[in-house]
Amino acid sequence: MPTTGVPDYTGDMSLPSRAELEAIAARAGAQALQHFRRVTAERKADSSLVTAADREVEAALVAELGALLPDAGILGEEGAAREGRGPYRIVLDPIDGTAAFVAGLGTWCVCIGVLEEARPIAGVVHLPCLGETYSAVGGAACVNGTPLASLGAAGTGGDRFIVTHAHAHRRHRITYPGKVRSLGSTAYHVALVARGVADGALLGHAHLWDLAGPGAILAAVGGGYEYLGGGPVDLGALADGRRAPDYVLAGAPAALAALRPLLGGRTGSP
Repeated sequence: MPTTGVPDYTGDMSLPSRAELEAIAARAGAQALQHFRRVTAERKADSSLVTAADREVEAALVAELGALLPDAGILGEEGAAREGRGPYRIVLDPIDGTAAFVAGLGTWCVCIGVLEEARPIAGVVHLPCLGETYSAVGGAACVNGTPLASLGAAGTGGDRFIVTHAHAHRRHRITYPGKVRSLGSTAYHVALVARGVADGALLGHAHLWDLAGPGAILAAVGGGYEYLGGGPVDLGALADGRRAPDYVLAGAPAALAALRPLLGGRTGSP
């Protein structure tokens, strides 16, 4: 698995620009669309779904991003792993929301993240079917090129809602007074929080590849990840591919403090 880098690294490793990362995600999305609604799914060892599109898109992302950041470590959901030199790690979810992809729903996305040690510093969440691209580089976040406001700014004026993992109705006692939605993609859920249209997100026992890319976007607008049981999420602890040990919340700190008592305790296994 990729390392966290070495303190005395002296190589030249500049981050790709926002335009470069968005272009790579767009090409990957176009590649995935060639398979959309014409795939046969398989079950992985953990019972999650995978398709030929997941594997092909990951291979293409590894080739492009690996060339741009030749010293960076790489970790991908479908098995990509490269030891790195220096502080950066590329983290990939080629199709986040594979179940939605297989079902023919348009809420899946291509997810690219770059970590500096354990801190998400760049990311893209690209939804080809919806025509939405969320990105962050250098501490500034955008959706389709329009800067995102800091969390806590005036809302959209629509109905308040949160987004949750698909099994939330069976595993939590939710008393949130607004609407509860589940759209099939962890990364998209986080992006909606960063956009300011969702009050927060209750995620499952997520992996690093679910959290790294959207985490950079969320951090750029003043948000972050916390565990439902309390405490910050250390992304570095998930670098070996393990699941987060608790359900993950995404949002602004004040919003999560208000939401936590409305989301109930755990009532089932991951």
